[in-house]
Amino acid sequence: MFVLIAAWEAAAGTDIPAQLTLSQALNIALSNSTLIREAMAQLDQTSGRYQQSRSTLLPHLYLAARQSFETESLLGIGIDVPSLKGLIGPFGSMDARILLSQDLFNLANVRAWQSYRSREQSSRLLVDDSREIVALNVVATYLEALKAKTIRDTLMEQTKLADELYRLTRDRVSQGVAAELDANRAMQKVNALEQQSQEAAQRYISAKLSLANMLQARITADFEVADEAAYGASTPPDHDAALKAALAMRPDYRAAEATVRAAELQVRSVKASRLPTLAMTFGDGQSGNTPVNNVNTYKIQGSISVPLYTGGRIRGEIEEAEGSLHEAQAQLERNRSQIETDVLTAISGVEWALKEVETSARNVQLSRQEVDFTRQRFAQGISDNTEVVNAQDRLTQADDAHIRAQYLLGLARANLARSTGAAEKTYRK
Repeated sequence: MFVLIAAWEAAAGTDIPAQLTLSQALNIALSNSTLIREAMAQLDQTSGRYQQSRSTLLPHLYLAARQSFETESLLGIGIDVPSLKGLIGPFGSMDARILLSQDLFNLANVRAWQSYRSREQSSRLLVDDSREIVALNVVATYLEALKAKTIRDTLMEQTKLADELYRLTRDRVSQGVAAELDANRAMQKVNALEQQSQEAAQRYISAKLSLANMLQARITADFEVADEAAYGASTPPDHDAALKAALAMRPDYRAAEATVRAAELQVRSVKASRLPTLAMTFGDGQSGNTPVNNVNTYKIQGSISVPLYTGGRIRGEIEEAEGSLHEAQAQLERNRSQIETDVLTAISGVEWALKEVETSARNVQLSRQEVDFTRQRFAQGISDNTEVVNAQDRLTQADDAHIRAQYLLGLARANLARSTGAAEKTYRK
């Protein structure tokens, strides 16, 4: 209990660097995650059961000693000796010895031990899978914060650009070459962008708080996300290669395979309980009436046990074990189908996002050129600033589409890394 409280306090006290990179965020989350701690706790339980199953295959050594003073009723055991009045004693009885026992042949216990070993392997792989889930969640939350920051910064730049247009318009109004309506229109644009900037700043704060909560560190927004490389720009891998890598690396799939092996061995263990079992017991020690009056005695015993009739117990255990096996096999097939879906969906998402980033980047470039052209036309008195304001609106939309495309590319890459079982390896440096 105290260990858990100390671990929680240590996690809650983790400070976030002023400039938080994605790799740093992932390291903090993997150290603090309760999801991983829960998986580790389940692994401890499975390891304990594995140790218990292994103990049945190993020799057991005991030390036993006793000293007693007692009387015995002969009448109680059906002996009537009048001269003894039916009672003997009191007398001393002492025995101290070492006892060794060992199963020489018990195939059921061997198969049970092998089954628990596979279950332990499955639990260990599920810990790795928990780390992959944490990695994906951290990357997604980090990308949300990075997107919010980029939107805030972009709106601030656009606000400065709109303010420059207003100042230019105000100068032209004072020179008598522009109408007051133009200045009013320019100021409306500045106010609208300032409002959007304030909203974006608040969304960025909320995103950072969500990220701090995801890291299970000290809850604060006094840090900046600073890793543009989190978006990524790599091309998607080959479909077949990605699927092959996923089936070889995904911890959840490998854990499901280990669960099937454990269920198969459990069936074999239950069936083997119908076989004879051989055991050996050896005891050596001192026996007498007191610790100083005794002689050495020993006993070597071999035994064989053959189940002849168990009232259907073994048959029922076999049916139960086979049902668990069929369930594990069905889960493995469902897991494989889900992995194929995850990989193909992630690859498709990366391919689409790459096209979106490329197209939106070109559109941003064209929108900036349009803003420059319309500003020149307005400065030359060829037109009013309506064209400039409209061009700035289109630039805002283009910037927003490009930011969204970058975010979706980063998220698609994270999903691809998770689908192939390489999320932690990809983002943790």
